[in-house]
Amino acid sequence: MSETVNRISARFLMVVAFFGIFLYGLLAALPGSVLPTLERGQYLPSDSDVGTFLLINAIGAVVAYIVSGPVMDRLGRKIALALGSVLVLLSMVGFALVVTRVEPEAALLPIFLCSLVLGMGANAIVAAGHALVADVAESWRNAALNLLDICFGLGLAALPLVVQRIQQQGGVQMVFWTLAGLTVLLLVAASFPRYPTIGHESGSAAGDVRSLLSNGSFWLLAIALFMYVGAEVAVGKWVVTFMQRDGQILANSGLNAESLRIIAQGSPEEQTRFFEQSREGVAVATYALRTLSFFAFALLFGRLVSSFLLGVLRVNSFWLIVAASIFTSVALIIAFTASKPAMVRAGLILAGFGMGPIFPTSVGLASMIAPRIAGTAMSWVMGVGFAGLLLIPPAVGYVSDALGEGTGNLRAGLFVVVAAAITMAVLHVLLALRERRRLAAGETALAREEARAAGGA
Repeated sequence: MSETVNRISARFLMVVAFFGIFLYGLLAALPGSVLPTLERGQYLPSDSDVGTFLLINAIGAVVAYIVSGPVMDRLGRKIALALGSVLVLLSMVGFALVVTRVEPEAALLPIFLCSLVLGMGANAIVAAGHALVADVAESWRNAALNLLDICFGLGLAALPLVVQRIQQQGGVQMVFWTLAGLTVLLLVAASFPRYPTIGHESGSAAGDVRSLLSNGSFWLLAIALFMYVGAEVAVGKWVVTFMQRDGQILANSGLNAESLRIIAQGSPEEQTRFFEQSREGVAVATYALRTLSFFAFALLFGRLVSSFLLGVLRVNSFWLIVAASIFTSVALIIAFTASKPAMVRAGLILAGFGMGPIFPTSVGLASMIAPRIAGTAMSWVMGVGFAGLLLIPPAVGYVSDALGEGTGNLRAGLFVVVAAAITMAVLHVLLALRERRRLAAGETALAREEARAAGGA
């Protein structure tokens, strides 16, 4: 990065990246916040339709990561950030128009199309934002990336806190228009600063890519991230619905028999009135939304702590994510076996704290594996990671429908998330052991080289 860019634009570029990731946090919270409304309004009539919605969104995310890495390394971060912002804007406008101008029975295909465009745009913003921070904060990359993803946690926490008020004032369409306005702000802000020029030696890119794709550590990191992203997003997408529908949780929420009947057997219109108008229903919905916010705040706090551990105490990045993934697995087991709302919330708060360091630290490690094509390495490890959205969040819905005898069983479906977290922990242990062996072998080779040099002297 040139001295001029360092002096004039570095701080503003960090602000742009941080705002972009904050917006992504809002977008990540969007399905979890509005899917219950869309389900009750028959725009997404069943858990399987919700699963397909999430699957299509994930396809968009994977496409974004595959394409955005080479685009960033050849055309720059600015192009990827601007294109992502335009796609998100189109999707938000599309959602708003669908829910106001299309009848529910004809809305499924347009909703799916908007989900695809949203996945592409939002994740192009993520890839560009992470690459931009890695460029600007090269000397403290992993700590800076953890700080960056605190903004994701803020966005993830913010929307559930305000979504009920926004919907009360202007309907669910107002949520989409609000996010469209914020996307316009990002697009304008991203257009002004000078960006660093990123390049590599002519003719070296193909060799760097081959080296990256043949690196076993890259694949362990990427597949573990596949499990992580799928698990984290599944929590964000399904936990509100889970807490509003699970019989054990509702029975421990103090609801009377008639309220439970409305939830279990009532028509979509009855359920909508219950959760949006009755005192008991609003209380249940508010508790569920705030639980999602607390999960996000815990995610934020985990990233703040990990930034301190990495940047100040210089904790080993590999063993940090090992500890975090084991902690997360235990916390998710607590959350999805509990029958009391307070225990579900406690488990999810612990899970959020454990998840905090995993994503940004993994992305930073990918950039260190292939520093000459850092944009490609980071976006491709995220691409493999976000492919987890193709499997895990949709699988929750499909398993729920398969085992729910027509009404859905999200408690069973969410054990897909637990299995993903345990698999992630095993992969992180293997990665840390592999890197320890590689480091030891490198030190042994260096000692032999020094000994030969001393003998020759």
